[in-house]
Amino acid sequence: MTKIWGITGGRRGNDVLVEGVATALGGPFRLIHTDLSPPYKWLAPYRLAEGAAARDDQIAPPFPDMVIASGRQAVPHARFIKRASRGAVFTVFLQDPIVSPRHFDFVWAPAHDRCAGAMRTLLSPHGMTQDMLHTAADKMKARLLPDTVRGKKIAVLIGGPNSVYPFAADEMQKLADGLAALAAQGHFLIITLSRRSPDAYAEKLRAALPDGSHYLWDNVGDNPYHAMLGLAEQIIVTADSVNMVGEACLPGVPVQVFQLRGGSAKFNRFHDALMDADITRPFDGALESWPTQSYNPTQEIAAAIQTAYAAHKTSE
Repeated sequence: MTKIWGITGGRRGNDVLVEGVATALGGPFRLIHTDLSPPYKWLAPYRLAEGAAARDDQIAPPFPDMVIASGRQAVPHARFIKRASRGAVFTVFLQDPIVSPRHFDFVWAPAHDRCAGAMRTLLSPHGMTQDMLHTAADKMKARLLPDTVRGKKIAVLIGGPNSVYPFAADEMQKLADGLAALAAQGHFLIITLSRRSPDAYAEKLRAALPDGSHYLWDNVGDNPYHAMLGLAEQIIVTADSVNMVGEACLPGVPVQVFQLRGGSAKFNRFHDALMDADITRPFDGALESWPTQSYNPTQEIAAAIQTAYAAHKTSE
């Protein structure tokens, strides 16, 4: 079986990409978080940082059959392993590596990155499947839902401020008011806040939503994220996370995105592409329903990697 090392700089978003593709490929898997010290962490992804990768105690022979890396802090490690193994290790990079894709055997990037020479898909890979969501939903249904729900079960995925979206308090209040209007219509809200969500945002939700109208998970206790997606008949997700929006598209139910001030050219391209394809629609306080399907590019990406890897092995 193919032995795989996953390498990232430790950001959860990068881990999700690497773990999802590695799981789809199968085989023994080891996740490595790089630990580049200054000035090398600033020099990544360029070759000058490879010297630090070479001194990383986590990176030593015997090397794996394949490396799957993501995030600029992982570029020096992937390039060093390729060089140290004299090209024997098949190197995969997920997302735009910033340096030329020719330094790797296979590159995937989301379409909004516009990375030349890479395989591109609208949505990003992850490790979830519909079966996983349904199993989680069956286990946690009694905990998350009251005995009777008159309206629709709506999963609400809320992120938080980041470098692209300030996600201010007034925007959170607008979202809370919109959710309260849905609760007043009899819908039941299953809500999760991310680690980036300020504590005050949970308080805004509690103040706006009547008792009995919702379940709110605020990072205490077992994470119901998979169960929420498995139970949802509709999903509302904030615009600040590409991964979160992509995962919301897995269950195959209508997904509405709560738009935020800020953004960037890349984020705007991402959201525009999903709306143009009618995969998502904006949430402005009212639910919309339309024919939908499940979207998950993970198997497609893994299959393309497997084909390229087989060709690599044949050419050795």
